[in-house]
Amino acid sequence: MNFLHALPQSQAALASIILLATFVYEDGATLLAATLSASGRLNPWFGFATTFVGIWAGDLGLYVLGSTLGRRLAWSRLAQKYLTPESLARAERWFAKHGSFALVMSRAIPGSRLPLYTAAGALHLSVRVFAKTTAVCSAIWVGAIFAIWRLVPDVASSHSTKLSFIITAALLFAPWGVAKLIKLVRRQAAVSASSALAETACAL
Repeated sequence: MNFLHALPQSQAALASIILLATFVYEDGATLLAATLSASGRLNPWFGFATTFVGIWAGDLGLYVLGSTLGRRLAWSRLAQKYLTPESLARAERWFAKHGSFALVMSRAIPGSRLPLYTAAGALHLSVRVFAKTTAVCSAIWVGAIFAIWRLVPDVASSHSTKLSFIITAALLFAPWGVAKLIKLVRRQAAVSASSALAETACAL
């Protein structure tokens, strides 16, 4: 906990550090805010609001980056060698249909938010859909991590801290695992269906 003791005592200073940290490493900033709140160093509601605003602002910034620069890059001479208007149109239709689900799942898949959020902007996903989806996901994500650290008593205890980290890690990767499981089940179902069709065809 020496790192926490080295941080400033001021609530405003702590909030500023957390806000800036969300633009560098969202999950780390969230864990820091949750730890400070659970230990009494930072007002929980203040910490939650600061973390949420920082993460959501970063999400919107990636969307704006994609909408302003991504489309220009897509129409550059270099990109035109690999992209066609038809492929861009298909990508836009896919985002219009599956974009919300993709945004939800990306919250739990490390490294996926930067390319996905910028692509959402470049492919003209509705800004209203993007803003609402990312706001809800960010609020649930931050709230869940804060709740874990608040419900585990005595955050200064090494055993409680380890337990909080374990539960948080499980929360971080559970949606990714569920998505992988669903994909595997669908793949196996498709293989089984193909095998059944093949057997039926042979029987005929």
